[in-house]
Amino acid sequence: MLKQGSHRESRPHVRTQLVLFSTIFLLFSLFIGAFITVHPLYLTQFLGRAELVGLVAALASLAGLVSSLPIGLLSDKIGRKRLLIISFFFISFVLFAFFMNTSLYALLGLQIAFGISVAPVWVNSEAFIKDISPIGRRGEFRSFYGTFANAGMFIGPLIGGLLAERFEIRTPYLFSAFLLLGLVALVFKLSETNSDGIRNTERSRFDTDDIFGLLKEFRQQPELKVLGLCTVSLFFWYSAKWVFGPLFLRSLGYSPFIIGLWLGISAVPFLLFQIPFGKLGDRMGKTEMICLGFLISTLFIIPLGFLKSLSSLLVTIFIISLGTTFTEPLIEARVTDIVPKERYGAYSGTFEFAKTAGFLSGPVSSSIFVYLFGIFYSFIPTVIIFILTFALFWYTQRCVCRLSS
Repeated sequence: MLKQGSHRESRPHVRTQLVLFSTIFLLFSLFIGAFITVHPLYLTQFLGRAELVGLVAALASLAGLVSSLPIGLLSDKIGRKRLLIISFFFISFVLFAFFMNTSLYALLGLQIAFGISVAPVWVNSEAFIKDISPIGRRGEFRSFYGTFANAGMFIGPLIGGLLAERFEIRTPYLFSAFLLLGLVALVFKLSETNSDGIRNTERSRFDTDDIFGLLKEFRQQPELKVLGLCTVSLFFWYSAKWVFGPLFLRSLGYSPFIIGLWLGISAVPFLLFQIPFGKLGDRMGKTEMICLGFLISTLFIIPLGFLKSLSSLLVTIFIISLGTTFTEPLIEARVTDIVPKERYGAYSGTFEFAKTAGFLSGPVSSSIFVYLFGIFYSFIPTVIIFILTFALFWYTQRCVCRLSS
């Protein structure tokens, strides 16, 4: 049985670290959002067909899926900062290579390289927030970080769409590649939160037994397994939105700037409501709000692919994102409640595995539906997995309530 993380008092420098770290990820998300906005259109130049775009986009998720568990274990042993610094340099190089690339075969390699380079960033970000979050304020701290990150995802698509429309579709890659290097200086100002791992240099290596032991622990925790499935479903939707949303809107005749606006609007609920929802989850219960969020999102994803007017598309994506605002940060906060402090990196890697599994399966499943039925059916697989996840989550929580009573 896993033990709950030990109590840690909230100190002034912890709040400073939270603000600094969140600012880093506001900028990081801005740079990532700028090029992801046009990335499906960029891939179309090489591939032509929408279903092929989904399959190639999934290569990055496959690479992240393979590397996330080892990265999480490594993060616990050598610390968070050095992995972040290496990753930022690597991502910048890959984005510049995207800007210069003209070869389909090189494109496939770059997709894999991007997935490998981004995985340590997301694993270490979740582990860092777990490290500094005080008991009783975990929903608040995770939501604070998430709000900043989603602010970047709101601004980034607008900048990326504008750059692509005013200059050339490759311009956002160059913009992100150079500005991303500036984040390294800010990372050096962070305090290393996993000092125990750095002191234990003799444990800086791991073998397959570490991974199998982690998976065995995970399987013994029913709530963690359900939260893992919820994570897969959320990121299944995110990948479908980012890959096929632009292609869907393009098929309706909308410009790159409107596509960026639509993606930016999807981040607005995270900006406005994530911190209040995080605080509410700390007080009223995280599982109840996770369930409510899935219900809201499921109801409004159903008609998404059959809407055409811009106003209805913007309102619907806003409400869907409102539901995911309830859900995503509180899943991570609930995981922090359950797992031990010394395993935060490992379980961040485990849930990054779940996220990339969703990112991988989302484009692949949606590609099949697009191939069989057309672009307007690209969100139907998301509807199916959301309904199944909501039903399982609701059923599991009812069983837990019966056992506890």
